[in-house]
Amino acid sequence: MIQEKIIISKKIMRISQKGIELLKHWEQGPKGGFAKIQYKCSSGKNTIGYGHVINKNDTIIQPIDKNQAEALLNKDVKIFENAVNLLVTSPLSQNQFDALVCFAFNVGVGAFQSSTLLKLLNKKDYDNIPKQMLRWNKITVDNEKVILEGLSNRRKAEIFLWQTK
Repeated sequence: MIQEKIIISKKIMRISQKGIELLKHWEQGPKGGFAKIQYKCSSGKNTIGYGHVINKNDTIIQPIDKNQAEALLNKDVKIFENAVNLLVTSPLSQNQFDALVCFAFNVGVGAFQSSTLLKLLNKKDYDNIPKQMLRWNKITVDNEKVILEGLSNRRKAEIFLWQTK
């Protein structure tokens, strides 16, 4: 008798328009909206568009237009969608997925991967995720962790989306 192996694959999720709008709201340039020229973000990285960190392999001719900014955002979002899909083993609603992609976009894949938030989430401890998100509201200034009001507000918006049914 031959036994067949059944492979159950996890559904691959993609960010919704609601999630994209949340990212666009929080990944704005210093003058609001998308940034057509590069600027230094709060962590000191050269950034353009909607939160695109410029790396040495980028061939971006400035200024960029809104379509270019959205193309960069869509390319960047795929990295964080993939990370959330790969790292999260617990079921997620679309809003929870969107909130996590926005969160990971901000903190980075490495930080998300090693976070207590992810460990709790993969134990299906959904109730503690908002508390864990709120912990990520600081930047380092002169070797000290300092609460950044903008990050606190972003976390609250991500939590609101996380909790929206």
